[in-house]
Amino acid sequence: MVEVYNNQDAVALSDTILDRLEEVAQLALPLALANPAHGGGVLPELDLVEVSIVDDPTIDQVHRDFMDISGPTDVITFAHGEIVISVETAQRYAKEYSNGFERELMLYIVHGLLHLSGHEDAIDSERQAMEKVQFEILEKVWTGTRTEEKR
Repeated sequence: MVEVYNNQDAVALSDTILDRLEEVAQLALPLALANPAHGGGVLPELDLVEVSIVDDPTIDQVHRDFMDISGPTDVITFAHGEIVISVETAQRYAKEYSNGFERELMLYIVHGLLHLSGHEDAIDSERQAMEKVQFEILEKVWTGTRTEEKR
């Protein structure tokens, strides 16, 4: 099960957006489980994956506290089943890559699920393999039939 929580007020997120992300994340979960890497990671053992949507200052603090890296990032995944996403970074990258804002957020959820299923992205070849699976899953679950709310 995947639950999505809005823990920020920098960008307004409607309940409709949050419900949509959670609904699509539920569809992505078995696909991530079906595409394990490096022994399958911890995802098969988790009853719940919590997605926490935060602002840039919060993810910057998490980045420094847990990875000793300063600055905001898009997504950080923890082996206990938490995916932390920066809504402000998602907003910037959505514009930069001409991607819909909600789709960008969903991309980060899929990315986190794949990390939990054992995928890594520190080495170029592993990153490329992970991105291939990531975009395949995103295409399967994100139908694009729903009009995204404008940011």
